[in-house]
Amino acid sequence: MVGVIGPKGIGKFSGQFITHDQKRTLDALEKGEIERVRVSQRLPVDQIVAYGLKDGFLQTGLKTFPDPRKLWEVPVEVLLFPQVLQRLNDEHSLLLAPYMLNSSELITQLGYNVRVLDEGFNQKNVYPRSAPFHGETLKHLLLSVKAEKLLEWFNRDWLSIWRANAPGRTRQYILDGTRIEVPVHLAKKYQGSGCVENEDGSLSYGYKAVWLQEIIDHKGIIVAMTIVPIQVHDLKAARSLIDGFPFEEGASLIADRGFIDGEWITHLKRDRKIDLFIPLKHNMEATQAAIAQADHRSLWKAHPTREKQQIAEFSAQDGGLFWKDCPVLTHGVLVRWTKKDGTTDEVLFVTTREGPAGKRILATYEQRAEIEESHRQMKENQGLEKLPSKKFVHVVFRVLMGVIGFNLMNLFLNSEGCKDFEAFSLKSLRQKRMEEENPKVILYAEKTFAVLRFLEFLPLVLMLEEAVRKKLMQLFKDLDLSPAPRRGRVGHA
Repeated sequence: MVGVIGPKGIGKFSGQFITHDQKRTLDALEKGEIERVRVSQRLPVDQIVAYGLKDGFLQTGLKTFPDPRKLWEVPVEVLLFPQVLQRLNDEHSLLLAPYMLNSSELITQLGYNVRVLDEGFNQKNVYPRSAPFHGETLKHLLLSVKAEKLLEWFNRDWLSIWRANAPGRTRQYILDGTRIEVPVHLAKKYQGSGCVENEDGSLSYGYKAVWLQEIIDHKGIIVAMTIVPIQVHDLKAARSLIDGFPFEEGASLIADRGFIDGEWITHLKRDRKIDLFIPLKHNMEATQAAIAQADHRSLWKAHPTREKQQIAEFSAQDGGLFWKDCPVLTHGVLVRWTKKDGTTDEVLFVTTREGPAGKRILATYEQRAEIEESHRQMKENQGLEKLPSKKFVHVVFRVLMGVIGFNLMNLFLNSEGCKDFEAFSLKSLRQKRMEEENPKVILYAEKTFAVLRFLEFLPLVLMLEEAVRKKLMQLFKDLDLSPAPRRGRVGHA
């Protein structure tokens, strides 16, 4: 039986909590005091969340959730963990989320006894239990949480966690925005959504997510974000996000043309000591002046990495680069290429950072290519635009859970030495069904557990006394008769 647990303690009944202790558990094995045995049945996507659990930062972040409950039975990290699993598996039902929590290895890494998979956290179930908790639990919790609090939670509490667990930090940030569109016929039902007219005259409905993504090694992780109606300009949404973000010394921003504002860029450089890398529009005076100079002074030379393209470099110091609304520009590089119709086109990339040559400016901005691919990954493989609930707090919650899963995946990929999404995607990972030749065996004593590889466990069993081996044999028989792991849409809790 499990009793009510308070927010600052584990309460009277703590049988569901468990700690990793190889020695104590193996001592219990010799005495025949093992209560349960499980063989790890990890699915491909599970290795992503297992990475976060192993290093301890995933559960740490989930525990900081602004839980409004004064008394609770199901810990908040247990409620949220299946949500991350859902996004990585492109599943989206709040009610069905508990069925994702069925891996003995993952629940153990989360810090709980495997018995909660069968017994749950209370005895309130009317029907035989098929999940550790009811899907309505989280739904009711979210009724008392405001969307603004969720964004504050992610932007404030997760930031230090990402920074502490992201090897390869660069302090280079990409400022970007992406649309989260909803069906036209349902648009009015989505709280806080908006409408915007596109260039072709059509209308789009939904939201816009503007976020700050730090480049980590070969990938990026989203460290701050806001969600606004779709018609809100990227720059307007970005201002408050950037104003409240604690940039470190030497930080720089890479932005696209949607964030062009000379006064704002000057403020960031002079008052916040933040440098910007940004392309200017073709019709701007600064771009037209650069084109004229490059042609008149024959400044064109071969592009360092792209065939059939040319570049021309400029410096504000020698008067070759001037934008009256932004006196803090230092360097620029103009790129020219020939379009399919035979005409030429140009784009001027500029920066407020001292020292970088044209090659470095281009290399810095070209890091956005991977970010564009990350948008596609989130929309296509994590279902960013699949929003079953119309309440704004649910919309924000689902997006944040997707972002946490996205960040986990990128940190995992970096740990595996994967340099780009072409070599690895959630879609390709889900299609893999690899069987481990030497699977993990998890042994559970009363309050501890141990993890052994099967070939490591087998010799220990052969050395045990006959009575202990018989008990283990029965545990394995019970395991063979237990239900198969559940994933997705199965019955009611």
